[in-house]
Amino acid sequence: MKAYLSVPIISNRSLERARKIAEILERHGVDIISKWVLSEDPGWSLSPSKVFNRDVRGVEKCDFLVADVNEPSIGVGIEIALAWKMGKPIICLFEKGRRVSYMVLGMTNVILLEYSNYDELEKLLEEALKNLGIKRSSNLTCKRETS
Repeated sequence: MKAYLSVPIISNRSLERARKIAEILERHGVDIISKWVLSEDPGWSLSPSKVFNRDVRGVEKCDFLVADVNEPSIGVGIEIALAWKMGKPIICLFEKGRRVSYMVLGMTNVILLEYSNYDELEKLLEEALKNLGIKRSSNLTCKRETS
């Protein structure tokens, strides 16, 4: 399964947190299609329209979206709204004690995961992936259950 990882880029960026979330997802066989968010250079030289088109195409191509909502980010909010409008599953992650937008908290059909540390996040994400029908297989590929 392909996930679009949505994280703050312009301000409030935590490359360490983004990489940790990606590491957890990949350990469970998820393919991150928005790998640029894990780079020191997420596309600084791209024009705004190229970034917009790249990100919209990424959301369109993903099977589900995982968003770091620890910090306010217009880009993350737009990507969440796009995925929601497209009917894609959405998992929003935030640390305990963080203030999260009521727009995110009030969305229907969104999995909200509040965590205190990365070990807890991994357990919560594993359960959320199972609930989405995504199982970790022995060869670390991601399979979606169908009924």
